[in-house]
Amino acid sequence: MLKALRAVANGLGWLASAALLFLMLGTSFDVTVRALTGEPISGVFEVAELSMVPLVFLGLGWTKLDDAHIRVTILTNRMGIRPRRAFHVVGWSLAALFLTILAWPSTLDAIRSVSIREFRWGYVEVPIWWAKVALALGLWFAVAQILAYVLSVLRGGEMIEHDVLKSSPGGDIAGG
Repeated sequence: MLKALRAVANGLGWLASAALLFLMLGTSFDVTVRALTGEPISGVFEVAELSMVPLVFLGLGWTKLDDAHIRVTILTNRMGIRPRRAFHVVGWSLAALFLTILAWPSTLDAIRSVSIREFRWGYVEVPIWWAKVALALGLWFAVAQILAYVLSVLRGGEMIEHDVLKSSPGGDIAGG
């Protein structure tokens, strides 16, 4: 199951990278054309704005794979293995619950948006249903990754550990 989650995370991550690439190149090209002609490229601004959704929410999977989420571990680093496991299970379960609370209405909104082929006007008519689908998909995938991690920890699997005291160059805060 973890291999499948990794493969999906990589696929979604590449889509997030494509959104970033469009954001960089599309905006740069639009600025260049605007500087040369005085007119923007129709729709680039609107699509660039929407590309932030897949960039952020489809990239969540890579963040979890790389263990790049922000956390404070000053308390858990000083605990024994069992209390630390309990904290991991409770904390990540609450994160999954929170993301589920966000994912459910996002999914309902995405379904509605697709059913009416939702769009908005700017210089041009731009479909926005795909961004709502990307948002819901990214949130649900994050929930799946977190629940897989929680199940792994419950089964005695490896926990995410970041002990700043052990990894600092001096070995501890005092540098000794």
